[in-house]
Amino acid sequence: MNLLEIKNLKMDFGIGADALRAVDGVSLTIGAGETVCLVGESGCGKTVTALSIARLVPAPPANYVGGEILLNGRDVLKMSNRELRDIRGGVVSYVFQEPGASLNPVFRIGNQIKESLKLHRPIGTPAPGTARTNETNTPCQRPALQDYDAEVIRLLKLVGIPAPESRIKNYPFEMSGGMQQRVMIAMALASEPKLLVADEPTTALDVTIQAQILELLHGLKQRLGMAILLITHNLGIVGDMADRVAVMYAGQIVELSPAKELLRRPLHPYTKALMNAVPKLAGGANRLSAIPGNVPRIGNFPPACRFAPRCPMAKPECSEKIPELVEVEAGRWVRCPFWK
Repeated sequence: MNLLEIKNLKMDFGIGADALRAVDGVSLTIGAGETVCLVGESGCGKTVTALSIARLVPAPPANYVGGEILLNGRDVLKMSNRELRDIRGGVVSYVFQEPGASLNPVFRIGNQIKESLKLHRPIGTPAPGTARTNETNTPCQRPALQDYDAEVIRLLKLVGIPAPESRIKNYPFEMSGGMQQRVMIAMALASEPKLLVADEPTTALDVTIQAQILELLHGLKQRLGMAILLITHNLGIVGDMADRVAVMYAGQIVELSPAKELLRRPLHPYTKALMNAVPKLAGGANRLSAIPGNVPRIGNFPPACRFAPRCPMAKPECSEKIPELVEVEAGRWVRCPFWK
C-alpha cells in the first residue's frame, strides 16, 4: 500500500463566482521509502499541493472542493482537528524553504526542537512504530525517550551540526543559513515521521551548502527509511535525489515519470522546455534557452491546454480541448496528445 495517495485533488481559493482554482485534478502517490520530486516554475501550485497533505492551507480562504488525500489509508480531508494534530509531525513533517522565517527568533533552537518532542514523543512513551535500521542493517525499534536534552543533541548530531552540546543554547540569528536549515531538518525528524516534505530546502543557500543539505537528506532517507516529497524548480538536483518526478504546470501535473527516464527523454513540451533551460557545462557560451511568456495567473488559466500559449509545438486542437493525463508508456504519464 502507498504511504500517500492524492486522488483528483481540487482546491479553490474563495467561494462561488469568485472562486479561483489553484489545484486542479492532481493525482500523486508516494510509496514507503520513496523520493518523489515535484518540479515546476514558481506559481504552478507545488507548495499548495504539498501543504494540503496535512491540510495546512486554512479553510477558509481555501476550499477543498474534490478528491481524496489518503495518508496511511486514511482520508486527511475527513479528519477532525484532533486527528490532524496527530498526523502533523507524527506522520508527515515539513522543511520549509526559508528557515530564518520558520524558526522563532526569540527561542533557543533546543527549546524549539523540544516542543516537537514533547508533543509527539513524551518521555517514557515508546517511539512511533516506524521501522528503523541499525548498523547491522536489520529492523529495529528506537527505545522509549528518556531525556529531551539528550535527544535534541542526538538529532543535531544526526544532521551534522558540530558541537551540538553548545549549539542547543543558540538563538537562530547566531547560526548561518545552512545551519538554520539543518535545525529545521532536525526539528522535522524529531517526531520520526514517515513522510518528510522538503519545500525547496536549498533556496537562498550557496552551492556548497546546497550540496551538503541534499546529501544530508539523501543519507537520512537511507538511514531512517522515510519517504521524501522534494519540491524544487531546479532540475539539476532531480537525478541525484528522485526515484520519480512529477512535473506541475498551472495547477495540473503534466508529466509523471521515473526520474532517470524523464531526464534521459522528457516527453511533455513543458518538461522539454525546462530541460533546455538548464545551463550546460559543455558546448561553449551559448545563450540560454528561455520559455517565452509566464505561468498564467490563477483565475486566468487558458480554457484548454494551459501550456498552449507558450508551447512551440502547439496546434489548433490545443486551444479547443483539455488534454487528459494518459499513461503512454509503462510508468510514464503525459498530459499532451502530441507528445511524440
